[in-house]
Amino acid sequence: MQPVLSFCLVLLGLLTTSVAKHDDQLWPFGKHLNKGDNNQYKDCNSVRKAGYNDSGVYMVWYNSTTPYKVVCNHTADNSFTIIQRRMYGDVNFNRGWQDYVYGFGHPQGDFWAGLNSIYYSTLTGQIKMTVYMQDFQGIGGYIKYDYFKLNGPEDQYRLLIANAFGNVPDDLGYNDKSCFYTYDRPDPNNCARNMMAGWWYNYCTLAHPNGYHYPYGPYTPSTGYYNGIFWKDWLGFGYSLKFISMTLSDQ
Repeated sequence: MQPVLSFCLVLLGLLTTSVAKHDDQLWPFGKHLNKGDNNQYKDCNSVRKAGYNDSGVYMVWYNSTTPYKVVCNHTADNSFTIIQRRMYGDVNFNRGWQDYVYGFGHPQGDFWAGLNSIYYSTLTGQIKMTVYMQDFQGIGGYIKYDYFKLNGPEDQYRLLIANAFGNVPDDLGYNDKSCFYTYDRPDPNNCARNMMAGWWYNYCTLAHPNGYHYPYGPYTPSTGYYNGIFWKDWLGFGYSLKFISMTLSDQ
């Protein structure tokens, strides 16, 4: 691995492609549980405090004119915003910039919330992010970051992350201050193209939650780059995890 690059590709303008029709159950076009409620909730916690106890899709508001959808997981005393999840391997994560900005997948399965949604969610306060993962033997691990934020589209959704603790090593800290890249908006070292997923690449990465979902754990990549769902200092580059998720909270 090489030192982090000190620059990112700057977005040159607003994205203008049209949105095609999608199945009503697919993200981000599915129904939301607070439909018809005119209150402008700011996050999953404020939704829960208003009396919504069911986990699922909700409409929240970045400001008075900007609504966006989130996937909330409610517990008795806290709520989490799910921003990424891999569990079945039935959703293609080798996608272009537009899909990664606006989100894709199924809110109950393999899912990416979208860079816009994640960016808005990190502006609501002091946000923490937790990564949960599991191997094919059912052994789990986690790591929590007490500081998690994205810069906006003008800085290509640069990742800012710090203060990690958990029972797996901090492999995501390697990506701190990296911009997000996809195969059609590639990083200078072509990690997004070679590893076949969008991510905050830092030539390239020690953690790869958006990689290819290999079905048995150990794998041999078909190219010269490991491209599975790996957490390098837990099970190695050559082990693709069965499950991984990324969630946000303010606690």
